[in-house]
Amino acid sequence: MASFGIRMDLRKTKALVVDDNPQSLELLSQILSGFRLGQLKSCQSAEEARFLVAHDKFDLILIDFAMPGEDGLELARHIRSEPSMPNHTAPILILHGYTPEHMVIQARDAGANMIVRKPVAPAILLSRIEWIARDTRHFVESESYCGPDRRIRNTPLSPEMPERRRDALALTDDPERAMSQDDISALFG
Repeated sequence: MASFGIRMDLRKTKALVVDDNPQSLELLSQILSGFRLGQLKSCQSAEEARFLVAHDKFDLILIDFAMPGEDGLELARHIRSEPSMPNHTAPILILHGYTPEHMVIQARDAGANMIVRKPVAPAILLSRIEWIARDTRHFVESESYCGPDRRIRNTPLSPEMPERRRDALALTDDPERAMSQDDISALFG
């Protein structure tokens, strides 16, 4: 796990946890309290969460992927779809016990910042919160997507398109600075 060298102070952070399972909700609340999170609200349905996100501003939203009725992805899309709402750009973590690539892609496409596997390990959750806090990706709003910039892959551009990341990509050409994909995957595994 990567260490950022600086401890994060979460005492002013306000979070919302949405999970239909009372035991999971209690566990997540205990973990976040252990991080000395300032304020924590929790609820057991997307319906309750919709009310809370419409009336209160959160610094972080954690949503269970698989809930009866409206699932976590639908709730994330709803939060992202309302530009006038106070949590339109709030960081969203999706939580799920099963995280194959297609589900990670679904969470990303719903506008989530990240997906975390259940059962949640406190150290992993804290590292993901730190990563989100330090993430410099732009927030993108278009007709088909709203959320953090999804462009993380190195796919070739068309010849007519200038490379906006030219300087950043030059760093990866230096073998002393570049990480292998295995090294990168290990940071998020």
